[in-house]
Amino acid sequence: MSLAAGLLGAVWHRLEFDAGGVAQKFNELFRQPLLAFAQTTTDFPSILYGVAAPWTTASRQVAKRYRNLLGADANLNKLPLRPRFFFCSSNLTTGSLFRFSREYIADFRLGVHRDPDFDLATAVAASAAFPPVLSPLRLDLRLLKFVMEPIDGRILPPANPSLLKRAVLTDGGIYDNHGLQPLLERCRMLLVSDGGAPWTTSTGGFYRWLPQLKRVLDMTDNQVRALRRQDLMRRFMAADDPALQQIPESSDLRRYFALRGTYWAISTDPTRYRAGPGNMAQQRWRRLSGIGTWLHFLGARETEDLVNWGYLVSDLALRSYIDRAIPVGASLPVAEGSIASSWRARVAKWIGDHLPGT
Repeated sequence: MSLAAGLLGAVWHRLEFDAGGVAQKFNELFRQPLLAFAQTTTDFPSILYGVAAPWTTASRQVAKRYRNLLGADANLNKLPLRPRFFFCSSNLTTGSLFRFSREYIADFRLGVHRDPDFDLATAVAASAAFPPVLSPLRLDLRLLKFVMEPIDGRILPPANPSLLKRAVLTDGGIYDNHGLQPLLERCRMLLVSDGGAPWTTSTGGFYRWLPQLKRVLDMTDNQVRALRRQDLMRRFMAADDPALQQIPESSDLRRYFALRGTYWAISTDPTRYRAGPGNMAQQRWRRLSGIGTWLHFLGARETEDLVNWGYLVSDLALRSYIDRAIPVGASLPVAEGSIASSWRARVAKWIGDHLPGT
């Protein structure tokens, strides 16, 4: 999701929106490059190179590959003012959310660095630095000037100077898997997409220490996610409660619960939405929730299914809980077999370029 958001922010100014708000160059500038990148392998080469070369790390190699997609000049200060893009990482040094945006780089315990001139690919890599193999991304903070300012209404004591030398960053989902923290105090409507793996039961006996420890950590992580999700759902439902309208608008309680929006996940059952899935949903999409989070080509069929399922479930969520007047999509965004065809074409081109006479 971080990479998709980064690419969208990088090309936003070139999408050429028409009078109806439709991006005329969306397919050319966003969808095709992203799908092409999804058909490459980034994680294994980056990990091997990061281990073999002492002057670099896997996260730095991932950032380099992201830079090839986003553009060498992609920078936080070139992101659009509206919509606002946030890239969240988890700071292992402070235990806080570390945020990258056009306006600032910030951490509750470090302060705010305003108007950052900062590489977008590095911000994306820090946001998606999945532990342990793609993290941490160690960021030198000595070139940044942090000022202790309130963030989302929270004011903390001045930072310890020793913390302002380096940030050790890992995946933003460690701190906030839904990426909601920067938005809850700014937005009155949230559209939340959750691509995280769903929780599964187990019949194992967990006799060995390491599997037992992993299961305990997974349970702790799942409970944190569930609590955030439950709080979000309660706020969505409370926004429609007539009793809320009796509370003064200036009340903190009303501002807290007056949050509208919708939520969808990779494991969501489409039949539970009010709008109904229509005839485009495929039964095989139910297995997508078991696909691991990797940076390598999953296969043509799986990639097509992930894109189409994401389109369908977000369409269902919007038409069910945001605006019933939104027209139903006429077709799925990726035609069956199209990725396999493009993959074969690239393989044939590579063979032709590198093996003359074939």
